Amino acid sequence: MRIVTLGLGALAMVAATASVARDRKAETNADPDKIICKSEQNTGSRLAQTKRCMSARDWAAEKATNQQDIERIQANRYKTGN
Repeated sequence: MRIVTLGLGALAMVAATASVARDRKAETNADPDKIICKSEQNTGSRLAQTKRCMSARDWAAEKATNQQDIERIQANRYKTGN
């Protein structure tokens, strides 16, 4: 009985997670010009935060640029000969 309860609980969590992810994806795809504000922690401080507001399109572009930079750095890491 305990295994069945745990299994049903796990299944419910997976279904809820998928539902939330689907809702967030629909939310971001709805309007690319929607302004989204995010709080970012300042480096070197545990308390200070900066609020940045950009359109959903700009956030997506920044995310893509960051991903490209990470991939470029990782690809070049082993070419230095160290």
